[in-house]
Amino acid sequence: MRINKIFSASLALLLGWSGTALAQNEIDALRYTRLGITGSARIQGIGGAQTALGADISTIGVNPAGLGMFRRSEANLGIGFENNTTDSRFLGQTTPDERTTISIPHAGVVFSKRRSDDDTSSDWRGTTFGIGITRLNSFNNRTFYKGTTGPNDATILNYFAEQAYLNNRTAADLDDEFDNGITSLEGLAYGTYLLNFGSDGLPIDTLSNNISIAEELERRGSQNQFDFAFGASFRDKVYLGASLGIITSSFTQERIYRESDSDVTTDFTSLELRDEFTTEGSGANLKVGVIIKPVDAFRFGLSLQTPTWYTFNEAYDRSLYSTLQSNGGPVENYSASELPGEFTYRLTTPFKANGGVAVFLSKYGFVTADVEYIDYSSMRFSNDDSDGYGSYFSGVNSRIDDLYKSALNYKIGAEGRYEVFRLRAGYAVSASPYKNSSLDAKINTLTVGAGVRLQKYYADVAFTHSSGKKQYSPYTFEDATFDPIVDLDNKQNNVMFTVGYNF
Repeated sequence: MRINKIFSASLALLLGWSGTALAQNEIDALRYTRLGITGSARIQGIGGAQTALGADISTIGVNPAGLGMFRRSEANLGIGFENNTTDSRFLGQTTPDERTTISIPHAGVVFSKRRSDDDTSSDWRGTTFGIGITRLNSFNNRTFYKGTTGPNDATILNYFAEQAYLNNRTAADLDDEFDNGITSLEGLAYGTYLLNFGSDGLPIDTLSNNISIAEELERRGSQNQFDFAFGASFRDKVYLGASLGIITSSFTQERIYRESDSDVTTDFTSLELRDEFTTEGSGANLKVGVIIKPVDAFRFGLSLQTPTWYTFNEAYDRSLYSTLQSNGGPVENYSASELPGEFTYRLTTPFKANGGVAVFLSKYGFVTADVEYIDYSSMRFSNDDSDGYGSYFSGVNSRIDDLYKSALNYKIGAEGRYEVFRLRAGYAVSASPYKNSSLDAKINTLTVGAGVRLQKYYADVAFTHSSGKKQYSPYTFEDATFDPIVDLDNKQNNVMFTVGYNF
């Protein structure tokens, strides 16, 4: 029996509106693995290329061997201004949206103990301990799209029917679910009279024309890494380092999906599907690195990072509302909700390797370049399987294998010096992680920067501009030709300031 009131039940998180009670998927894995340019304003100004550079607090998070190059202690603090713009194209309509935030993308302190140049009692010339905080990822973004369907376009009403068919749902068991607590998306649809069954007992699925579709998505949060690192100098020719990284992550997504029909000959008038989930997690990794300086003009760097082992906890809430009007009669409103639920799982991100070279042009500056190797197909979900979801994660991991590949990311930058002044520029390419070459998800980043270096103080500023393309589907059908595809053009502009003090 169905009545017009809100019913609730527990359901674990899903990213898209699928028929399963879980949604940790390949998109979630990539979110926590694909990172942007990080570091101080100096490093961001040169495109993030720092594997072979050293002597910057940012090196703690990439190649801790750079700590061995410090000759005195230092502390710095950065502040960043981030603007994200998204142009969404859907069913022939383009809609822009944007979001601006302020953050502290980097801060750190290093304590250096250096032997005097006259002390030759040991080949180890100095040691440095450092603590750094780095924003690895910003999730702050707003997206809005809208459009009107044509004769061959499916809507979420068709999706409700397909989910009921694929999951062998009947009117009888959905009535039972409604009476005892809704535990599925098709249960929500049935509870709001948006899913009906024919005389043959099968879900009714009909395509409709001129259905207006709109969705708002807002994402908030970030990944931040706390590094505890140690570096040492051997004869000022070989520098070694290691660090422990502790990562905290917070991600919140709110979505409002709407459909409406102005055709008075149909019972359906409108629907609104809302969901919100928050993911809190933490992880750890280890990094080791080396920088070799055979002569003053050349440096070569290599760093290795273990996989990051995360544990996440997600809280989820979802509601569906409908408005129906039959044969010009009174407007009737229905609603159904699910009790907020929680789910805990683990994610292992890939091993990383960074190589770099830096060439110094006497006192006039330097040129540096990095290459990073990462195998996105090695991302893996897991849990303790006490709740019986092991087979679900096996399926997700298989899709990760099928969808993603290894990639090489490139960064190059240069700094020019004149007395106490510095000018910088850089370029970075984050290669597409997808095996399918038609999914061009490459991200290009251009950077510029400037700075002033005094005896005890320094100040730097950097501007970075990143652009990339991706696609989004609020739900997917068994036959992919019916999937609603939203093309997204993303642009991100960042301005960062860093001030530092030597002591």
